[in-house]
Amino acid sequence: MSGLFDNNDDIDDEIPEFDADGATEPSRENAAQALAALALETALARQARAAIKRQPTLVIMQVPSSDWTHIIAAAVKRMDRAPVVRSVIERVRKGGVDHRMGEEELSYLRQGLSVLYISQNPKGLLHEAVLSSVDVTVTIPDMTQAMLRKLIRRVTGGVARGVNDDMVKLDLSVILSTVRSELTAGECVANLRRAVSRRPEPTRSAVPMLTDLPLTKAVRTWADQTLSDLDAVGAGSLAPAQLVFALLEGPPGTGKTLIAESLAQTSGWTFVPSSVGAWFATGDGALGGVAKNLKAFVDQVLASEPAIGFLDELDALPNRATIDNRGRDWWTPVITLFLTEIDRLRSSGRQILLLGASNYYERLDAALIRPGRMQQRVSVQPPQTDAEVCAVLRHYLKSDLTDADLGRLARIGRGATPAMVEGWVKQARSLARAENRPLKPGDLLVQIVPDDHRTPEDIRTIAIHEMGHAVVAHRLGHTVESVLLFPLVKRAVGCGASS
Repeated sequence: MSGLFDNNDDIDDEIPEFDADGATEPSRENAAQALAALALETALARQARAAIKRQPTLVIMQVPSSDWTHIIAAAVKRMDRAPVVRSVIERVRKGGVDHRMGEEELSYLRQGLSVLYISQNPKGLLHEAVLSSVDVTVTIPDMTQAMLRKLIRRVTGGVARGVNDDMVKLDLSVILSTVRSELTAGECVANLRRAVSRRPEPTRSAVPMLTDLPLTKAVRTWADQTLSDLDAVGAGSLAPAQLVFALLEGPPGTGKTLIAESLAQTSGWTFVPSSVGAWFATGDGALGGVAKNLKAFVDQVLASEPAIGFLDELDALPNRATIDNRGRDWWTPVITLFLTEIDRLRSSGRQILLLGASNYYERLDAALIRPGRMQQRVSVQPPQTDAEVCAVLRHYLKSDLTDADLGRLARIGRGATPAMVEGWVKQARSLARAENRPLKPGDLLVQIVPDDHRTPEDIRTIAIHEMGHAVVAHRLGHTVESVLLFPLVKRAVGCGASS
């Protein structure tokens, strides 16, 4: 590794593919050293290598994830005429303020030395003075099947057969621990296959397709356009950076999570859910543990592409503009890290869409919902029209009851959330099962209309009063489509009455 950059200027050669009979015997290295060499040889073209050899030079090297920083740093430090190496994987908090890093190493340039920064998110983590002074920018490529095969060949001396995309997406630490020089190539592949089988399956719930969901007009418009964009990204006709991260907001029970899951199911993208609460529930709940869980979520989204990352309970992150001083000291690092991680997703170039959900949009931090982050606001509200309520009822009732029954029930249930409707249907079916009979409209009406404890005489008086309104309206020339006598209907016939 020590002569990686200075054999000669003809430095675009790739590591050769070895044939099956092992005619070419590579030198044995451990997996971390071999992977770093492969990655650098792939990433550094002739011009970049020549520039790095000049001094002083400022180089920024972007790696696929923070796990890569230590192995790349170790490889660069073993170079002849190695530059000063600084790994930057997160901001540092000093005096209650989060600071971008790397400014102090710039002094080495004035001493005639080269400086190389390694980071998974240079734009979000490095100081502006570093970004403004860079001479060479190098991007270390993501792991590929070809790179993994070459890695196994370089470490074991054998030919790796059966390498697939699932193995490539394993955590870097898993790959480096399963590829070892004392194993054969076949044993390394078997280890990787076993690691894939042990990895939890991505969440892929049996959720309905978008076309089957009863969505309001505004949500349907957004969902259809987003689905079209996801298809375009998958086909290569739209750059992933053009996807617009969005936040689904609205009252509890309106189906925000279901919509996100359905979008993933319909598009064929992996659904990776999490929540702010989950970051606290897993681990010790301290600042370091929360930060670790947040980063783990982002890493999982990146490793699962094409993927839709979904974050629930975003209003659990307080607004820095309104939080008190005591809370600000604890929460600011969490919020700042989250914003940085969103930027890492945005700048990754991966097929990633990030969605969030909140019941309280007005409580969100302004930096979270600004353009470039979770900028698109999608309002998910309860159904307001009879047609929208009917659509939700039909979704949960399937083929039960007639459209006419649903039309009468919809007038009563207007404004109910989909979660409420689902609860009504479950309770109504339970009532019908208990009596060993088919579902009736009255079973559902019992759930929609609350129990009435008035006397029959009071109910009759109210009914006559309401019918009087209808008669007067009719005599004045208005059309009276129906009169819903909730208490009488519920007690007598269990269905809507029309006039």
